Amino acid sequence: MPELSLAKRALRSRKILSSFEFSACQIEAVRQLIERTIAEVECELIIGTLADQRGSRTETAKLLGISIRTLRNKIHEYDERGKIVPKPAACLLVDAKGWIP
Repeated sequence: MPELSLAKRALRSRKILSSFEFSACQIEAVRQLIERTIAEVECELIIGTLADQRGSRTETAKLLGISIRTLRNKIHEYDERGKIVPKPAACLLVDAKGWIP
């Protein structure tokens, strides 16, 4: 089958895209991703999900569809780069002496 010309491919692409309807929020969300690397977006998603789950690594891994080991490795990588990673809620209960009040 002969390859489509560039103009025909562009026209087909426009037809496909025009068949989708995006909300203003969806369009804005995509615009915020432009010129960002996948690694940056991944880091933000993992840290944001950890914060939403009060530091629960198990729940975060389930929600993101990754293994706990992968999540642990990513957290270690972010710690090494100086990123602030939410700690589990149980760790937040420990006082300065190491006791749970």
